[in-house]
Amino acid sequence: MSMGYPTVGEVAVGIELTAESFAQRKALLTLTAEEEQLLRQVQPRMSAYTEQLIEAFYNHLIQFEGVSDLLKENATLQRLKVTQKRYFERLLSGQYDYEYALDRLAVGIAHQRIGLQPQWYTGAFGSFVQHFSLGLQHEFRYAPEVSSQVLTALNKLVLLDVTLALDAYSHAAHNAIMRARDDAQNRFDEQAKHIEQLAFYDTLTGLPNRNLLGELVEQQLTVTRREQRTLALIYMDIINLKEVNETLGHEVGDALLKAVSLRLKQTIREMDLLGRQEQAAGGALARITGDEFALACFVPDGDAVLSLVSRINKAFAEPFRIESAEVTVRKRYGVVLAPHDGDSYEILLRHADIALHQAKARADQVCFYDALLGLKIRERAYLARRLEAALVQSKGLELRFQPQVCLVTGQLCGAEVLLRWFDAELGWVSPNQFIPLAEERGLIDMITRKVLKMAGHQRRVWQEQGLLVPGRIQIKLAVNVSARDLDDSRFANDLLLLLAEEGVSPSDFELELTETGLMRDPEDAINMLHHLKEKGFALAIDDFGTGHSSLNYLKDIDADLLKIDMSFVRNLDRDAANRAIVQTIIATAHIFGMKTLAEGIENEAIADELKRMGCDFGQGYCFARPLTAKEFEQRWLSGQAADVMA
Repeated sequence: MSMGYPTVGEVAVGIELTAESFAQRKALLTLTAEEEQLLRQVQPRMSAYTEQLIEAFYNHLIQFEGVSDLLKENATLQRLKVTQKRYFERLLSGQYDYEYALDRLAVGIAHQRIGLQPQWYTGAFGSFVQHFSLGLQHEFRYAPEVSSQVLTALNKLVLLDVTLALDAYSHAAHNAIMRARDDAQNRFDEQAKHIEQLAFYDTLTGLPNRNLLGELVEQQLTVTRREQRTLALIYMDIINLKEVNETLGHEVGDALLKAVSLRLKQTIREMDLLGRQEQAAGGALARITGDEFALACFVPDGDAVLSLVSRINKAFAEPFRIESAEVTVRKRYGVVLAPHDGDSYEILLRHADIALHQAKARADQVCFYDALLGLKIRERAYLARRLEAALVQSKGLELRFQPQVCLVTGQLCGAEVLLRWFDAELGWVSPNQFIPLAEERGLIDMITRKVLKMAGHQRRVWQEQGLLVPGRIQIKLAVNVSARDLDDSRFANDLLLLLAEEGVSPSDFELELTETGLMRDPEDAINMLHHLKEKGFALAIDDFGTGHSSLNYLKDIDADLLKIDMSFVRNLDRDAANRAIVQTIIATAHIFGMKTLAEGIENEAIADELKRMGCDFGQGYCFARPLTAKEFEQRWLSGQAADVMA
């Protein structure tokens, strides 16, 4: 014994702790080998929280009167934190043998030396479990079942540790120790109950969440198989929740979700859709994500689902009054029927989500899942993964250059840069497939940057070969830009950096933005375009005549070129209406000091007519299809360079 304090060995003898009695303590708490293994597996991921847990542990203690006096000496506090850090590292080691038990006693002795009372000690452990569980939920947010299992095992282990540490207060009365044990157990029970609530119920609405719905649906599927019944899983999406959040605030949005859940529960209760077991468990109605709810119930057939949807729509016809606002909820539904559309919860959930997204794509209110629909969506997902890999790895991506010609002189004035993609498994993939997919999946910004970098590199090669001579042979390379690109505040700087890396100038390039894309957010788009033009880029409005831009916006853009959409050009010689539209576009462009370029010119007759109408430039198969860099160089650049050199 040193300075009146017992050693670990003395404490172990005093409380009759042996390897056998320690094993018995573990057995009484039902701490299994599987749970020990689980704690060992999560240790690497939870080690990052060690310092945070130590701070939380002592911050909780020092806020209580009396305890703060005990810990006011920094040296004492730091020494305890070192001991505590070693304890937390051992806590998830997965090796809970007799040596571990002796180490636990050392922790208890350390706190006994500073006079820490048992009730404060157990309270700090309660705080530790709470903070640990928050880190656990965040780390395993996509696997709540794992966090629930880990917390159960941790509760047992911490209870084991607490009892060992409390026993280290070797002179405490037996009744005091039992009260501390009961207090610790109650805290752990409350924590476990709280974790169960988080794991199986939505915190905002109180409805079952995705996990609990899964258990209920699996029970219903058992009935479906046994009694040959049809189970409907209906996804309901609140279409305008984002709009409510953005215009009225998230507090109103949350209040709306609560009101929606209450009205749904009331409607379902009135229709008597759920059996007693389902109602006792909270009903097979759940909130799946922020704006999505799900209902699982037995139905005779698909018509019954439509009738159910109709009843829900009728119940939701009356607007919700949230604070001073009146909100009408707009909805869409995705529906699957078991066992036809799947025989497990995960499959049904995935198929219901597919049906819901298809309802959005079709602008339908209700969409039933079908296998062909699922196959198409899986194919699109696979194509998107292949495209992203191609962009990241720069594999299979090639440029094509379609000449742009002066209709008066017939000379080359520029080229539109087009991306082509060859996939090792899929072969050549049409731009009509991968460009819209890139827009949908948020990959279009990668494509824009990739195309500009490749085009900048090719232009530098041509310049070094003497095929493009700055100040003498003037052609611009036109690169398409999406509306999403203009939403990115870093876009302009990224383009300038890419071109600087390739050693070419912004003045060598023209950026094309579709009229429709421009009108998505015209004011911000115009500001970005002005910035790009100040940096030297030429600007073109693509597919003009197909959107709904106003003349005010057209004036404010200060573009250099209007590209007339090919849908007006193709039948120009046979369609008087198209001829009138094209003439109007040309006149409008000239009023605002812009040139015009007609797309899709397929024969000389149309080219001549456009020249007569005052169109400046042309592009289309009449002049050339999109060409590889080598073909473009041989057919269009070599001769022009020779003319200049002569």
